[in-house]
Amino acid sequence: MGVSPTAYNSCTTVQIGSQNACQAAIAAANNILNSSAGYQLADSFAQSFRAGNATSKENILVIKFAPVADIGLNFVMRSLHYNQYTPTPWNGFAILAETYNAFDAADRRRNVILQGPQNNVETGAPAKDRAGNPLVFTINIADETQATEGEGPRLYKWPADAKHVAQNNGNDYAWFRLGEILLIKAEALNELTPGDPTALALVNQLRARPKETVAPALAGPITRDLILQERRFELTGEAKRRQDLIRHGKYTQAWGYKPASAAFRVLLPIPQKQLDANPMLTQNPGY
Repeated sequence: MGVSPTAYNSCTTVQIGSQNACQAAIAAANNILNSSAGYQLADSFAQSFRAGNATSKENILVIKFAPVADIGLNFVMRSLHYNQYTPTPWNGFAILAETYNAFDAADRRRNVILQGPQNNVETGAPAKDRAGNPLVFTINIADETQATEGEGPRLYKWPADAKHVAQNNGNDYAWFRLGEILLIKAEALNELTPGDPTALALVNQLRARPKETVAPALAGPITRDLILQERRFELTGEAKRRQDLIRHGKYTQAWGYKPASAAFRVLLPIPQKQLDANPMLTQNPGY
């Protein structure tokens, strides 16, 4: 069910603010919000990501994982330091400093990003780097081509499963969840009527979860940029940002370590193998 409003709200062939697309997104979102399935926001932000999230009433469409060899979620391996978890993670991925810095310090959703002195996520003991010094994750990376092992904040949104088997954790990955549906409806309402108070109320509903206020309420008025930022805060690491930036005409701008790019980069190239196999295909412009 989450596919419909996302498709309407992400269609690059429809200009942002298009009445028909926005109305369709609102209608599809309402179908989910009023569904007999009884979807509702999880009591806390973390609830939809931790092991055991199969029972989350917020998650609409998930990719199932289990703490079993070859069918578990391995996100902890991608970003944690070698000495924070067993088996040894890859110490590979870091969050951009501008993403971390965009969060208000009072926003509890920022807690899924690890920064500062670190612990072993299984034992709670202070973690050391490979030289035996206290492990500290910095906010900034001085030189992305020569980064040290503690540089860069790390995403820890899907925490380690106590029942994990090697790198296989049982956290399900939610591709669509109710939190995003509220943001889709808010964005569409605001595109139809800039500053729509219902859009502001939807964003603040998301910030005031049933048993956890994750961030202070926004005073308003709501704006397009505020909703885009809210999607960043709520959906960091959930594979939404690229399409959000394309929809808002910001994807080709420079950020972090990415220089400004040509307009054609919003589309990826069609692999040559597929072009060779199907003469009906035409390569995307610019490639």
